[in-house]
Amino acid sequence: MNIERHINLVLCLLTALRISKGHNIGGIISGSSSSNGLQGNDSLETLPEVHGSKFFYFGFGSNMLAERIHIQNPTAQRIGAALLADYRLDFAREGPRWRGAVGTIVPTPGDHTWGALWEIDVSNLDDIDNQEGVHLGIYEALTVYVKLQNEETATAARAYMLTKAHQPESNLYHMNPDEVPQDRQPSKTYLQCLIKGAIESSIPDEYVVRLRSIKHNGRVASNLEERLGLQDVFLP
Repeated sequence: MNIERHINLVLCLLTALRISKGHNIGGIISGSSSSNGLQGNDSLETLPEVHGSKFFYFGFGSNMLAERIHIQNPTAQRIGAALLADYRLDFAREGPRWRGAVGTIVPTPGDHTWGALWEIDVSNLDDIDNQEGVHLGIYEALTVYVKLQNEETATAARAYMLTKAHQPESNLYHMNPDEVPQDRQPSKTYLQCLIKGAIESSIPDEYVVRLRSIKHNGRVASNLEERLGLQDVFLP
């Protein structure tokens, strides 16, 4: 009888410990309002961006370009250019793939970020999570609400931002170009990819001009430049 009491006590303590540490309840991590980390396919239906066997994805970086997103997400179909209000595009955390800082979105009242809205098969959701390094703690997934051009209705979409440890602490657009630190500068190749993707997605010209004005580090990722046909993308 004493043994049974001890076993029950241990089980109760373990249950309490799991809850206090925020383990998943119904597939969504409790205690998080922005992260949509998944613990299994049974939690997909709880995500606002999922509809049936598809989900909407908002690409504001290299994934504005069809040829880039299709490398790892072949089912992606572009819906159109979309606007995310009250977030700015910024750059941080140098990565070896692109040889410079990568893009992120940062909550910024009054600012905005343009990108491409895609519809993707749920079968590719893990693929895009892996591309963004979610499981490595580089990016985190969140649900954002974007508006297609000339539409007033907001659409829920999956997006990715650098985790808190990697997010920039200052606003890129408050600096003169010669003040931007090296680790905040995207490579020439990465910026060319964003510009080509923005033009391909029919994003407004004034935003493309803004992209062209961003300070880059001059580095070239030769394999990606060739694969994505970026050689002729003009940069000042």
